[in-house]
Amino acid sequence: MLIYKNTFENIKTIGLDFPIEDQFYADELCAIVADGITRDPIGLPDFSVVSEQEAVRKYPRPSGAELAAKKICAKFPSVSGSLKDRLVSCNEAVKNLNDKYIKECDYLENDYYGSVAACIEFQENILKYAYICDCGVIVYDDNGNIKFQTIDDKKVNSDPYKSKSNLPPWYLPECRKIVRSEWRNNPNNIVDGKCVSFGALTGEKTAIEFIKSGEVPLSKNDSIIVYSDGFSEFLHEEEFIKNILEFNSEKFENYIDKKSREDSSRYGKEKTLVLYRY
Repeated sequence: MLIYKNTFENIKTIGLDFPIEDQFYADELCAIVADGITRDPIGLPDFSVVSEQEAVRKYPRPSGAELAAKKICAKFPSVSGSLKDRLVSCNEAVKNLNDKYIKECDYLENDYYGSVAACIEFQENILKYAYICDCGVIVYDDNGNIKFQTIDDKKVNSDPYKSKSNLPPWYLPECRKIVRSEWRNNPNNIVDGKCVSFGALTGEKTAIEFIKSGEVPLSKNDSIIVYSDGFSEFLHEEEFIKNILEFNSEKFENYIDKKSREDSSRYGKEKTLVLYRY
């Protein structure tokens, strides 16, 4: 049963005219959450000298991140096949966006529009899932124990290697260009015998290689969440799990808002959650 679905704004940008770049689609049988990839502000290549207010003023509108996430969530329910096949179709839809808007990719202001995503569908007592990068799926049993969680591929398989690679700081355009051109959707980025790139639905064909999929058997009263990475810091916390098991939408939203404001650097990111109870 579909219990709840919502996107929570980025606490840091409340009161600022910043696009909502998380999107979702959910019905009783399937769901997808898409998290658009943040764009560079226009004409401000060095982030270190830019205030948050100025970055928001110079942020592209329409936002390619918002457009990509919306396109994915519109495409997903309109196509059939395996979940991986449906994400492949979503990737093709993003390619059509980029063909329209990005005449030449520079991996900076004119980087490909893109999004990461996670999706599920129910087939009797089997939960099927597919995802790319750091959107994910988690399953709790009726006691709140974690039965299953997807791996944050970027955090686990890519970020540790990037941190050792002597890249310049992210606020410099040189770093962002290297990461987006060499570390994203690049299956040939091999370190210690394994690929250390991360994936995203940018329309590039190589994105398909970074889509992971599988299935999980479900038991009565399991709680299933599809989420964007803004919820990652919450998922293992006792109070969060208690709120999920004893779900009340008003209480839950107050809890999320309180945590997000108390520690915005950890909990305040834009975040989306779709909750089911089996």
